[in-house]
Amino acid sequence: MAANQYVGIGFSSLSDSYSAGKEAARTAISKTGGRTRALIVFAAMSFDHRELLAGITSVTGEIPLVGGTTAGEISHEGFSTGTVVIMAFGHEDLEFVTGIGHNMSEDESACSVQMVNDILGKTPFDPDASLMVFPNGMGGDGLKVLEGLQLLLGRDFEITGGYLGDDERFENTFQYYNGKVYRDTIVGLMVIDPQKKYRRGIGVRSGFTSIGNSLVCTSSEGNVLKEFEHTSALELYKEFLGEERASRLPGICLEYPFGIIDHSPSDRGDNLFQLRCGLSVDHEHGTITLAASIPEGSEVTLTTASRGDIINGAREAAEQAKKSLGGAEPEAIVMFSCVGRKLVLGRRIQEEVGAVRECFGTQAPIIGFYTYGEIGPVDKTRKEWLPAKFHNETVVLWVLGKR
Repeated sequence: MAANQYVGIGFSSLSDSYSAGKEAARTAISKTGGRTRALIVFAAMSFDHRELLAGITSVTGEIPLVGGTTAGEISHEGFSTGTVVIMAFGHEDLEFVTGIGHNMSEDESACSVQMVNDILGKTPFDPDASLMVFPNGMGGDGLKVLEGLQLLLGRDFEITGGYLGDDERFENTFQYYNGKVYRDTIVGLMVIDPQKKYRRGIGVRSGFTSIGNSLVCTSSEGNVLKEFEHTSALELYKEFLGEERASRLPGICLEYPFGIIDHSPSDRGDNLFQLRCGLSVDHEHGTITLAASIPEGSEVTLTTASRGDIINGAREAAEQAKKSLGGAEPEAIVMFSCVGRKLVLGRRIQEEVGAVRECFGTQAPIIGFYTYGEIGPVDKTRKEWLPAKFHNETVVLWVLGKR
């Protein structure tokens, strides 16, 4: 991989945690010529996380750092497991500010407010900045996290991110912040461009399409979906799936997520949707627990996608991000893809990362991970779709480019 003057990627598959952290950090730092200003770190659950970060900070010292654990890592090596990947930013004309909020599972919104206040306590508010967030993937309702962020930053503020994972154990995730390991927090990185020298491209696509009529959610409580059209949500879902597929609940939810229809405020008629994936079902009460809430009154459709559709969705996200870069040269790509996509893709998983790299050129530095939920605007080039949304089963790309 060609050296990039401003962005370095480090990768290690060593099993010893300290050595892996040290190796990945050394590589990333060396590619920025030692000018690193901020680090993003994603790693497998299998590491001893304190040792991993000790290895990293033995090289990086006090350089601000955010990240956490995953359900699979993404880098120039493609998709990997049991590895640590690091992105080092060496831009002297950008400002990088980190923040943390605690006790996410107690109050997701208050936690995200605390994280934003932590950042804004260190730098003045810039409405043109970009925030990347990494919440505890088992911390509750993803929609409430966004509500807290947008309460302080405004609805149109640029927010992307991914909910951290734990190698599909679905028990507990770890967050990394300035050299330490945390649980049940949200960590964030604000990227500020004072001289407006850069552009940021964002791509958000899934490849999933609607397979049926729309239904209105008539009862939900938090992220527990109770009724569509005053009928048990689970019973209607089973009816859609048919007996054979319904026998594979809740696993089948990954293949048939719900789509909240986002009606275009314009008359162009090109409605999009945010996907919601079922995590568990309660047969006794007829409810489905989701990764984030579906508000009452929302219009919802059932969706599905083939493996080819999913890979094509990643390609579409890359094309969308490239278009919104407006010709700027990509210097860094951060990729968030849902663990549900990984499970459906199976042996074809490398093709998803490959589709993104192909679009931007294989020399463009890339890092990312498989998530328990994604955050990003549906289409940043259009005012009506600028506010960030919570997604499942989706690829979100954040691309930094120099004008």
